[in-house]
Amino acid sequence: MHFRFLLADSQGDIELSPRDLDQPFRISPEEQHPFLTLKDYFGALQKFIMRDDGKNLICALAEQGQQDAPSFADISEVLIRSEKHGAFYHIASIALSGREDTGRLAVTTALSKSARRSLREEFTILRQLAGITPDYLPRLSVMEPVSWQTESCTAEFLMVMGEWLEGYHEWHLNDDRTAGRHKIRLWDYDNGYRSLSEAESFELLRQAAYILTLYYDQSSFRQIYPWHHGAGDFVVKAQPNGLSVKLITARQYEPLVHFGEEEEADRLVAAIHFLLNLAIRIRLDRLDGIGAPAWFDQWAVLAAVQGFFAGLAATAAANRLMLGPVADFLAILQSFETREIYDMYDSLLAIYAEEDGDDFHLIRHKLADHAAELHAALKDFVLEKGY
Repeated sequence: MHFRFLLADSQGDIELSPRDLDQPFRISPEEQHPFLTLKDYFGALQKFIMRDDGKNLICALAEQGQQDAPSFADISEVLIRSEKHGAFYHIASIALSGREDTGRLAVTTALSKSARRSLREEFTILRQLAGITPDYLPRLSVMEPVSWQTESCTAEFLMVMGEWLEGYHEWHLNDDRTAGRHKIRLWDYDNGYRSLSEAESFELLRQAAYILTLYYDQSSFRQIYPWHHGAGDFVVKAQPNGLSVKLITARQYEPLVHFGEEEEADRLVAAIHFLLNLAIRIRLDRLDGIGAPAWFDQWAVLAAVQGFFAGLAATAAANRLMLGPVADFLAILQSFETREIYDMYDSLLAIYAEEDGDDFHLIRHKLADHAAELHAALKDFVLEKGY
């Protein structure tokens, strides 16, 4: 079996030469590892794939819905493509040659002690969330540690193999000088980067809000948090009949605000805080994923409100709605004045200040206008029949 090592690039895959593989392995886009090379990284991936005569690979293919999973004898070549090096994780895709209709797999790698701990937690949380519904998440198959020995030291990796979301891409706000405003740019390596239309942009954020609401536990108040567009947590696939959005990570699944004993059972108060957080966080990104904090315009608030109520409808259909009649909950939200909405954000501001100073300053600067825009979006919102 032949292995090929590639680097994903917007201009086309780059096949790595022996000289390329001798380059230092990057812990993050800005920092290189003190002793590991790219060859070590790809070697550790190959070791993970080959373990127990390819058991990880074959089991992952079977779990991804391929009933007639190949044996190693069916595979003539394995392409390992380095897709992304992030601050915490390193993403590779695995493609097989020698058999038709075999899709790609994804391998997420964590190296530092803190990254390995986070990846273990995310693996557990994503599998837990898949029990609610797997429809908006990647399917994960295997998590195992991999030790890699160099001439001088041993490195400990943690690797997770799962579904490669074919056709789904990262996206970020981009400073579109021709339009004179920020626009969402889809990072489509296959067909080229392009800007989403206003309707597509609205639908993307609406679906993101829907997904987060769908997984919100209205009884325990557990929710997916933190999440951030700047981290690429949501990916999107452009299809002829519209967009499809999926969530690729879940760092925690805990209550965001802890209530006192008297308020602990107050699901309405918790749900209001969930919506407040959703409506403001949905507006935050970073220009091109790594630049300055960026803020979505007022339409994003309406997308959040629509996605939130669509998510509540989905929980009702699954017998998970714990808030009582949705119309009554909307009436409560519509009774708040702008100043009351502004004041209710006070309990969340301390959380934002601890997480990211740049985001916090932007939120503080925009909060008064945001409260007015959320007030207007709620006042104008009309439930569809059947709620």
